Amino acid sequence: MPLHDMVSWNVMIVGHVKSGKAQKALELFQQMQQEGVKPGPVTFAGILNACASVGALEEGRHVHKEIIENGCESDGFVGNSLIDMYVKCGSMEDAWRVFNRMPLRDVVSWTSMLLGHVKSGQGQKALELHQQMQLEGVQPDSVTFVGVLNACASLMALEKGRLAHEQIIQSGCESDIFVGSSLVDMYVKCGSMEEAWRVFKKMPSRDVVSWNVMIMGHVKCGQGHKALELFQQMQLEGSNIFVGNSLLDMYVKCGSMEDAWRVFEKMPSRDVVSWNVMILGHVKCGQGQKALELSRQMQLEGVQPDPVTFVGVLNANMLKKKQVTFVH
Repeated sequence: MPLHDMVSWNVMIVGHVKSGKAQKALELFQQMQQEGVKPGPVTFAGILNACASVGALEEGRHVHKEIIENGCESDGFVGNSLIDMYVKCGSMEDAWRVFNRMPLRDVVSWTSMLLGHVKSGQGQKALELHQQMQLEGVQPDSVTFVGVLNACASLMALEKGRLAHEQIIQSGCESDIFVGSSLVDMYVKCGSMEEAWRVFKKMPSRDVVSWNVMIMGHVKCGQGHKALELFQQMQLEGSNIFVGNSLLDMYVKCGSMEDAWRVFEKMPSRDVVSWNVMILGHVKCGQGQKALELSRQMQLEGVQPDPVTFVGVLNANMLKKKQVTFVH
């Protein structure tokens, strides 16, 4: 292109941010200015997202100065991007300064601040923000409710969680899969498995997170068999293999190879992670021969070993040699 205008630069910057190439986006932003092209609100929002994704706080502060110089700080889109950047970079003080100066604060502004306090371990402050936003006439959305429920879970505030649940029903957000998973998580962490079950059963679709929360909730309550039943049901509904691997890992680390084998045998598909967990589990238990048998079986089933598998096999061989030496 003989000439690059602001629109073409914006497309390139935002494209690199969306592709996970934040550093390249920052370089393009510098190059754009060197070529004398003035950035606009879309440019600033894109570059703030780049700073947020890599935790570049000082770079973000420098961009903030440029935003003020260009008279773009009052733009709602830019203001929300500034708050998001400061929150994700861990500077709630800077986020508050931007938030307090905003002429208009929408649900995105409030939700970003609320989530920032949840992330910082300030659940009570997050709940206060939830009340304040409603007093100012801003209605929470599904993302806000996820933050509120996470705050209730962190504080083990069951009654406040129940009140939030009532609001969620009234707003029509209960069918949202992320809200549903957060409700299940809140009830489990607050020790109310009965209410967690009620939400879980009503969910129109259940993702790997909701299944995982229910399974781990029963494990935490000492109901291992119920956890296994849930795992079987989850597999029948075709959920992600990640949950099975997590459950395998948990049983192996707890030293219960018997339960690990029950899960392993019921898994409809097993990847290299599943096999590695079992191989290393048997090595940990001093069963080198069994670990070697598993490594051979995984290859027969067409699963290619990775570096973790080789570490397990080497340890199994060393263990086997020690056992032979001891016998002799």
